[in-house]
Amino acid sequence: MDGLIPPQYGDLGKSAKNLFDKGFDYPKVKLGLKTKTDSGVEFEANGTHNLEKACTTGNLKSKLKCSAYGFTFSETWTTGGQLDTELTFEPQKVEGLKFSLSSEWFPSSGKASGNLKTSYKRNYVSTEGDIDMSVTGPVFNGSTVLAYNGWYGGYHLTYKGTTSTLTNNNIACGYYGSDFTVHGALNNIADVVASVHHKLNKNTEVAMSSNYNLQSGNVSIAVGGKYSLDDGSILKAKVNDNGQVGLSYAQDIRTGVRLGLSSLIEARNVNGGGHKLGLSLDFES
Repeated sequence: MDGLIPPQYGDLGKSAKNLFDKGFDYPKVKLGLKTKTDSGVEFEANGTHNLEKACTTGNLKSKLKCSAYGFTFSETWTTGGQLDTELTFEPQKVEGLKFSLSSEWFPSSGKASGNLKTSYKRNYVSTEGDIDMSVTGPVFNGSTVLAYNGWYGGYHLTYKGTTSTLTNNNIACGYYGSDFTVHGALNNIADVVASVHHKLNKNTEVAMSSNYNLQSGNVSIAVGGKYSLDDGSILKAKVNDNGQVGLSYAQDIRTGVRLGLSSLIEARNVNGGGHKLGLSLDFES
């Protein structure tokens, strides 16, 4: 945690999530570019080709920050003809408070939706809420996380106005230590999720994740590890109870250029195929 301020609900257990997810890009080929002008405008372009679906997608994002007034504006164009915009305001006189107004617009069809979000972070508490105004009716999301001396507890809900039902009803609790994190959650009174992340030293991290469905009784377990080499390269490996082995390697080719390679091996049926490969190349200046 960042000092005494707990993370938002969606970031609980993030250390373990990142170890299992970040860097494993199969079955995709990804290209990313980030740059910043002298005037402070940030540009980001991303392209992805899915090897299984044989389709290519991309987006172009620009961001302008007016730090003196607390405003940030960003817009994103996608190859699907979608325009996303977001205006964020962080009042300087109220530390930890943030307002966001975002929209999605499809010029070809005229379909549009908007979202109003508010979040607040202070010592021992982090809360956020948003209202999504779409054509199917308003949807409310809200969450709160309380923390004290490393222990935390949180609650998240999603309420759909048109049907007056809770589509998400989740609780979480855990503990952040100096070099480890224990996280547990109950999602929709159906899935029990647990994870443990331990940083053994500055170069080595390990994690375990499990999911148990109360209705079906199905259990899934995964373990993984991360090793950071002295030259900045990162090597990751993970395996789950289905016999799937994931490998990831990231290397800085030069300053601002990073190459990532990843693969998924079906260890239970090596000769049967189904293996996946991934490649990513990121430029940043």
